[in-house]
Amino acid sequence: MHLSKQFSFTLSVALGITLLAMPLANAGCISGSAKFAVYGVEEGEEPDNDDVLKAKKIARDKAWAAYVNTLDAKYLKAYTQDKAKINSEIAFYVTKQDFKWTYDEQDTEIQGTNCITVDFARLKAALKVKEAPAAPAAIKSGEGSLFVTLFVARQAASAETFKAVRSQKSQATVGSSTAAKSKTKSKSLAMEKARASGGAAVSSSKQKSYSKSKTKNSATVSANSRSSGSTKRRSDDIAYKIISAKAVDGALSNILVKAGYESAVYADVAAECEGIPMEKLAARFEKFEELSGKQRRSAFRAARECEVRYFALGTMTADIARTHQSGMKMVTVRVQGDVFDIKKRVPRRVATIPPSQYMSLGTSEDSARTNALKKAGKQAGKRITKIMQDKGLR
Repeated sequence: MHLSKQFSFTLSVALGITLLAMPLANAGCISGSAKFAVYGVEEGEEPDNDDVLKAKKIARDKAWAAYVNTLDAKYLKAYTQDKAKINSEIAFYVTKQDFKWTYDEQDTEIQGTNCITVDFARLKAALKVKEAPAAPAAIKSGEGSLFVTLFVARQAASAETFKAVRSQKSQATVGSSTAAKSKTKSKSLAMEKARASGGAAVSSSKQKSYSKSKTKNSATVSANSRSSGSTKRRSDDIAYKIISAKAVDGALSNILVKAGYESAVYADVAAECEGIPMEKLAARFEKFEELSGKQRRSAFRAARECEVRYFALGTMTADIARTHQSGMKMVTVRVQGDVFDIKKRVPRRVATIPPSQYMSLGTSEDSARTNALKKAGKQAGKRITKIMQDKGLR
């Protein structure tokens, strides 16, 4: 198919290869144009089909390059990392081509444009880009479920540290050795006996010498010895006291309320729906970081009766204040807890706050502790809110 001479002239004034691209969202196809020189074409004849197909491919590839430039950054990055493979499969992603061309006899070249349509769904699947989860729908203020927060605040009142005790055992090796001792004993016996016999004197002398060897066993202690033992370590003995949780409840509940949830404190639930008193729970938390099964059932049952949907339960523990290098007081707070959906008979854990520490400074121990508790409460509220929203729990 031939183009008009006016269109042919328009193409011939293009420099080398001209790319015509429109934004992806506003175009049904992306265009690319090319000039392809051919030789051996007699006057009055047209280029053979192979030359036309080559021109079509060049224009298609240029249109593809223009299309790629319209991709979002995340898809463009993925394409760049796997460019060779994707380019070898262009025919799979290009579902339609609209190629128009003309032959310029004077310059002996094919001039054409190719407008391609790309199946983005296929390309997207090949690029394997992980999509960010859609932002959860916002909850209007007061329309979210009722939350009860029971985060007990406690402080380390005293701490006793114990040193490691090491016990040691020694073991000696006992062996036997034989010592040979030689004792030589010599004895000389001179006996002279005078006898008178017939008036004649008789003289006799005798000498006897002998050697005697004796062996005896003796026990000796070897110089080699081994020692072994064990080290006993004892955990620090820390005594806690319950302190006001007002700073905690304020910081934590404020985040939940801003996210659209309704917040209530457990003391009100206990009073209204006959739950286990807060005083008994506080006494439990002085020694432990969690409630007993019986205490938790009582608290959940009362909250369920008061039409509560979610129950946040945990502790915030402040350590003993230390002096910072700046001269200010420094307190660290450790927070941990869980959020339960108590709508059904068996509560379901829907969010967890792993043990985390937050440090803060203050001009006094009280101010440093309050600042650290506020920080811990705020971060706990943010984590709870994010997990709840990500799960679509309203």
